[in-house]
Amino acid sequence: MERVDEYDSLQLLRRANDRFGRFFARFSGAPVLGTDEEVEALLQVENTLQSVRAYLDGRLQCSQAAAIRDELARYRANLIRLRHELAVMQNAAMGCRARLSERNKHLQAAQAWCAASRATT
Repeated sequence: MERVDEYDSLQLLRRANDRFGRFFARFSGAPVLGTDEEVEALLQVENTLQSVRAYLDGRLQCSQAAAIRDELARYRANLIRLRHELAVMQNAAMGCRARLSERNKHLQAAQAWCAASRATT
């Protein structure tokens, strides 16, 4: 029975690490645009984190299987990279938000100017 659990755990970790790899390949260094693709990718990352969390109860971390230990090390490295990538994405999104806010202010000022100029003519 323990072999089945180890096999399932190993497969889960491999899938998680592969998903992180695809996420990094697609979005590392890419501008944040707020697309449906970005949202879907972030949801997949969240689902991956949730699915692995259930297995990180101590037994998996104490495993003597070299393959599991290797995948866990890769998973930890991916978590560190993910934290960095999410911070970069958050900063980029905040910059976009600030630019949109400024544009909105300019549009409101232009709208007010148009309304005032119509009123005076």
